Amino acid sequence: MSESLHAGHLPLWNPYINYGYPLYGDMSSGFWSPITWLIAATVGYNAYSFTLELLLYLMLAAIGMYQLTKQLKLGRQVCLIAALAYLCCGYMVGHLQHFNWISGAALLPWCLYSYHRLLHQNYWYNYLIAAICFYLLAASAHPGITISCGYFFIAYSLFCQLQQQQKKWPQFAIKHLGLAILLLILAAGMIAGYADILPHFVRGQKLSLQSALLMPTTTQSWISLLLPFTTVKQDAFFATDISMRNCYLGICMLLFLGMNFFTKKTPLQYFLLFTGIAFALLATGGIFKTVAYKLLPMMGYIRLNGEFRIIAIFCFIIYSAIGLNQYFIGNKPSNGLIKKTALVVQFLLVAAIFCGLYGSFILKDSFLFNLQPSLKAGGLATTLKTLINSISWYDCFWMQGCIQLVLVRATCHALLTHHYKRLITTVVIDLALATLLNIPFTGVGSTSVATVQAVLNQSPKGIPAPGLQPILKNDTGSVITNNMIGHWTMYNKQIGSTTEVLYPIVLTNTRQYFDEQAKPSSHHYFNQPYLFIQDSNSHVEPIYFSPQKIEVQVQAGNNTAVVLQQNYYPHWWYVDGQQKRPMQLYGTSFMSAAATPASKKISIIFEPVLVTKMMLLSLAAFIGCIIGLMAVYVKRFFPSSQ
Repeated sequence: MSESLHAGHLPLWNPYINYGYPLYGDMSSGFWSPITWLIAATVGYNAYSFTLELLLYLMLAAIGMYQLTKQLKLGRQVCLIAALAYLCCGYMVGHLQHFNWISGAALLPWCLYSYHRLLHQNYWYNYLIAAICFYLLAASAHPGITISCGYFFIAYSLFCQLQQQQKKWPQFAIKHLGLAILLLILAAGMIAGYADILPHFVRGQKLSLQSALLMPTTTQSWISLLLPFTTVKQDAFFATDISMRNCYLGICMLLFLGMNFFTKKTPLQYFLLFTGIAFALLATGGIFKTVAYKLLPMMGYIRLNGEFRIIAIFCFIIYSAIGLNQYFIGNKPSNGLIKKTALVVQFLLVAAIFCGLYGSFILKDSFLFNLQPSLKAGGLATTLKTLINSISWYDCFWMQGCIQLVLVRATCHALLTHHYKRLITTVVIDLALATLLNIPFTGVGSTSVATVQAVLNQSPKGIPAPGLQPILKNDTGSVITNNMIGHWTMYNKQIGSTTEVLYPIVLTNTRQYFDEQAKPSSHHYFNQPYLFIQDSNSHVEPIYFSPQKIEVQVQAGNNTAVVLQQNYYPHWWYVDGQQKRPMQLYGTSFMSAAATPASKKISIIFEPVLVTKMMLLSLAAFIGCIIGLMAVYVKRFFPSSQ
């Protein structure tokens, strides 16, 4: 996107990955996010700007949670603790390498904040704020998070309406209809783009039940509420990917999560508790996801069930924060309940420490027995990495247990003495340690930003015209990427690969093509360049190349066809002289344009007219909303004198 924009091209088609696909149909890339466009069109994307954008989303997550809890009339210290807990929760730490999972989590509190304002403050500009927040979430987040949030907000809207003494259903319907219309206008381009690709998309159909149960946050993963460091080892025990295991909230939030079970709860706390439990059960997959798969619309499209836990963590943090606030203002829970809860937690930690020590020293499964080879590994960085990698699962138990034992006592003492500054300091230390211990084991922590950028620097700059060489000769492995950036054919700026690249967007004809190429007798296209002419006595030469427009010079001795090894897709046209015709299907999945002896220059163009019109409508609506909000705030800060 960024290199197309800087080269003066509108990024509608990506010609490089799996023989091309419409970029506007990529539901995982953030294509429709204004934030993505702003960065792509200005500084551009690289490993450093990507990292800064990630930090921006983390900051938005913390500020959003602070503003949301403040809106719920919680104390300033409680708001700060809730914001820190959300910023450094296990979901954030586990998914730092999954960019669109973090963006969704960052925008979730802003959506609830703006929706709450819309329900309780009847001002026209609240529609604009809510529509922008919901649109940013839908445009930036992974589709699974968008679907999960949809169910969460449906449940929350019904809860709020049922809490009203006078249930004015017509006004309720009108307010939501207004928000829906505004949101549909903002999302017109995105809706048109997704509708355009769905009939041609492998994932356009509901998943099989087996595929819909992948990557859960297994029941045993919830021990991370107390011992997050233990989730970095023992893959067989947790039975899921490492990124799906961490659910940590912090010691303070955990204490009040437990204590609030035994205290009088507000209606909002009941809603948050039961909703959080429901999404936690969905995250475990199994029977709960199976029932949702069969009964609830869109649930059959969510493949990675660990996504559901962000809603659970979000609910549990707010639920616990309300209990913490009640304690701060002198209501229950009592000091006695805090002591009892802390005692139970300490008992569990002591048990974890003994289990870890038993495995480490009795079973001799510990990094301490490999200390000497690790210290001889080389430089400081290499030594630290070797030491970290040699830590056993039992080491994780006793190391984390000892840290948590100190933190529980410090948290409990700060609460009982009402020393709130000390409590916040303890919370910061707790969450910082939990984050730093886990990051070296996640994708984002295993390689430095400079190393990633060094690999990316070996990709050609801009949008170069691909050479007319056989697909077999394309550079597919000259750079050792170690899986840090994916398959090199996504970066080499050459069209075509001999194997299918694992990418979320796969067109149906792409899959059919690679299935066909699996047969040894079907490698004809690999011996051809991305652009060739069918007649061996004719000649074709590209004279202009951009992702969605190619101009070629043709010398045809007979009636023949110019073949473009790009996926056959609607909206591709060719112009020969004054005649504009749709591209024709060639073979399993490619495109061709007819050429005659009279042909001199043929232009091949990608023109998704409806999508571009809807894109302009979305842009105009978004700019209009921003101008409307700016006018409100300018008037508020600079009121006209009477």
